[in-house]
Formats: sequence, C-alpha cells, structure tokens
Amino acid sequence: MRDYAKISSTFWTGKTGKALKAQGMESVIVGVYLMSCPNSNMLGLYWLPKLYLEHETGLGLEGAAKGLAGALGAGFCQYDEASEAAWVT
Repeated sequence: MRDYAKISSTFWTGKTGKALKAQGMESVIVGVYLMSCPNSNMLGLYWLPKLYLEHETGLGLEGAAKGLAGALGAGFCQYDEASEAAWVT
C-alpha cells in the first residue's frame, strides 16, 4: 500500500474529520474517497470527473454533489469545474 494513501486514526477525532462530519456523512465519504481513490497521488492534485466520484462512492448524483459541497465548505479540498481537477488542501 502507498504510504500517502494511509488514513490516520486521528482523522476521526481531529480538526479535519470533525469539520467533514459537521457537513454530513456524504462529506466524510467524499473526504475518505479523495484521500484514497485510484486517481489520488502524493500531491493531492488530480483529475477527477464527478462521474467517477458518483460511481466509485456509490453516493449517486445528489449524494456526491452534497458530499463534495460539504468537503469544499469544510475547507478539505478545492474543485475546479472547468478542468475537473480536485485538490486536497
């Protein structure tokens, strides 16, 4: 397993996890997905069409949109619609 894809146990009790949980469970799923998805890399910047997010998380269109909006609102990531690029900050 890649070292950078490991999720720390403090994710759930730290500032980041708490901010995502406050946005809803869809946001937690999106956050964990962004840290571990097949397109992820060490830089935290990668191409991520929303269709991939919907399909691979199983959240569907509405759930994925809600989760991504929550992750953005929590300051966990940025997403550029034009280039379909995600950046975990």
